[in-house]
Amino acid sequence: MLRKLAVEKEEAFFERHSGIVFGALKKEGVLRSYPDYDDYVQQGLLKLVEAYETFPQDPEHPEFIYPFGGFAFRKVQWHIRDLRRNQYRIHSNESAWPEFMEENHPDTQPWFEENWLEMELFKEMLLLLTAKEQGYLIDAVVYQLTVTEIAQKNQVSRKTIYQWKKRIQQKLEHFLVFLKE
Repeated sequence: MLRKLAVEKEEAFFERHSGIVFGALKKEGVLRSYPDYDDYVQQGLLKLVEAYETFPQDPEHPEFIYPFGGFAFRKVQWHIRDLRRNQYRIHSNESAWPEFMEENHPDTQPWFEENWLEMELFKEMLLLLTAKEQGYLIDAVVYQLTVTEIAQKNQVSRKTIYQWKKRIQQKLEHFLVFLKE
């Protein structure tokens, strides 16, 4: 049976059941400090509504409130798990730091190696980025190329470079705490 969540019931529904999403996120190890935490919350809320719409009994009936909670929790948890698996799969296909740096960007900046703490932090940052974003960050930080030079090197427009830069800023926002110290 497919039911729809009425607009007038939305606020009460989310007030009562949104804890299911946060519990599932915690169970799956997605903490508030995680860079994509808000995206996972939104995905979880969407799955929560889907669980409401597909639950076989009436989830508002007092007899089925607790079974609905378990049903919704499992549905949200499995969805979050699938999202994390997909993210891990994509992340594992991205190029790693040592091979990427040694093959494509030989170290010509000895000052960069001297700061090992910065290097470790830089490695962690690169792991969160796609290969193109990694290339941009290396060109901008290590080789200190301009946006125009990076665009010419990658044969893309300057607008594309600015989009990469914006995505990188969003992905690495949580590193600001370490960089400000």
